[in-house]
This record gives sequence, C-alpha cells and structure tokens, in this order.
Amino acid sequence: MGTTNNIPTIRIAVVLTADSSLHSSLLAIEPFRAANRLSRQSLFSIDFVTPDGNPVETTLQIVVRPTASFGSDRRYDLVLIATSYEPSSAFKEQLFPWLRRQARFGAHICGIDLGPLLLAECGLLKGYTATSHWTAIAAFRDHYPNVTVVEQLFVIDRGRSTCAGQVCILDYSLCMLERYAGKSLSEAVSNELVYMNARSGDGPQRRFVGEWHWKWNPTLSRASEIMNNALEDPLPIGIVASMCHVSLRELQYLFKRHLQRSPRDFYMELRLNRSRELLLYSCLNIREIGLACGFSAESTFFRAFRSRFNKTPQKFRESFNNAPISRDGRRVY
Repeated sequence: MGTTNNIPTIRIAVVLTADSSLHSSLLAIEPFRAANRLSRQSLFSIDFVTPDGNPVETTLQIVVRPTASFGSDRRYDLVLIATSYEPSSAFKEQLFPWLRRQARFGAHICGIDLGPLLLAECGLLKGYTATSHWTAIAAFRDHYPNVTVVEQLFVIDRGRSTCAGQVCILDYSLCMLERYAGKSLSEAVSNELVYMNARSGDGPQRRFVGEWHWKWNPTLSRASEIMNNALEDPLPIGIVASMCHVSLRELQYLFKRHLQRSPRDFYMELRLNRSRELLLYSCLNIREIGLACGFSAESTFFRAFRSRFNKTPQKFRESFNNAPISRDGRRVY
C-alpha cells in the first residue's frame, strides 16, 4: 500500500445541517475511515460539525452527535458540506463566516449535491470551475455567471471541489484519498469497499432516455449537442441539419428511426426540461424562465409546459415548494 508513515494527519470536517442526508455524509467519509483501518494509522481525523455543537436529526431520523461546532478554533484540511435542499437563512448566516475562515486557513472546501450553490453564494467559487447535481445546473449557471459551471461527476479546481452527490461522492472521496495518501492505498480501499471501477471526475452524471440506442450515431449526438447549446435562442431545424452536414430530410429520418419523434419535438422536450429545472431551483419569474428557454410569448410557454407536465408553470413550482422533504433530503413532488 505504499509508505504512509510520513503523512501528517489530514483533518476532515463534515458539516451537518438540519435534516442532513446521512447517506451522503457516510459515503463521503467511508474511504478515509477504511484508509485508517487498512494502514493501521490515524491518517485521517473526522469531525462532524454543527453551528452550535448540538445533535442534529438526519433525514433517516437518526440523531448524530457532533464532535465540533462553528465556534471552535479547529482548522481543517478538507471541509465537506452536502445538502440537497435550501438551508435556512439563519443557518447560512452561521455557516458562511466559518467557511470563509476555514478557506483563509487553507482548507480545501467541497460542496456536494446542492452544496456547490452554497459555496457560490458564500463567494468561494468566483473564478472557479464547478458542478452540482444535474437538476440544478441550469439555475447554477443563471445565478452565478462568475462560476464556470459544467455537468460532470465532480470537479477539483485548486482549493475547491464540487460534486454532483449521490453515489459519485464515493468516486470523489477515492480521488481525494489518492491525492492525500497515494494510489496504492486508494486501490486497497477500493478493494475493501468492493468498488473496483471508480470513475474520473469528468464522467457524465446521467444518461438521456433511450441514449444507448442512438448516442453512437454521430449525427444525432451532434444535433443533440447543438440543440442543448441553443435553448434560449432555438435554431431552425434546417440550420441544425446544416450544422450536422446532413439534409433536413435525413435528420428527420434519423430522429424518427432512433427516437420515434421529430427533431422539432425533441428540441421542444429539451427546452421544457430546462424550464422545469429553472422552476425548481432558480428564483427567476415565470416570464424570465420562458425567455431563457426560447419562448418569446408567455402564453406559448404555458401551453407547451402544461401539455408536457399536466400543470401550469406556477402550479408546478408551488407543488415543489410545498412538497415535504423525503428521507434522502429531497422534496417529494
């Protein structure tokens, strides 16, 4: 497993919020705990941190007792904050000064799932490249133009990390483990966790419906990319075909054969899916969201959205905002 005797103890802080996802926190720290077991050394120390040092109840209704608070003078090498919902203003007022202080002390700060939006709001991602869970990517880009937002599993950019969350937290932590303690120990931990195919950060977060049937087709792949990059100002399908170096008839044939829909319908689906993400995770009003997705007339946006999701944009947003929080920290809607 290589030599680890000269590695100073890496101090890790896991920030717990009210209704934290214990699943995310445990996935984040398990590789480091396994590294301690396998090396028989205290290579990593782990604190669960809350604002006031009081226990918190997670989304699994398990109470976790913290080992530190924001008021302590401890300095950390790696700070992890995972959240899949919007924390309260009171929590953020306590969190942000503590995060900035840890960053000044040289801590590597990592936001997980929707945590990257907190880091951006705190001002810690200005000029950085970052990611988040794919459902929040559109809102992330809209809110924080000074952050280069990409959709991938995780991003490590200088003293900041951002991770899409869920299972890819494990990929991120294994990558960080290799940075801290070397490839040999990281591979041994992968064996211990029976996780043999850790993914690199630049991997995709999701597979589009039916993608395995058509992604191999360079024309359809290119057309999808062109459409995704022009949602605010939709291109005529003939222009898309021209940019793919095929005739309009050939492009229509390929879409019908592999996706059972026209290029126009596929394009509309992309635009409406983007509007859905903005309704869920942005503060834009309905008209602004419609414009951001290529609908110059609000009435046209309403009809198209209701046709796809069986609700008006306002009702859809209200349903989400009023939905209960599930045990994994997400809203059930």
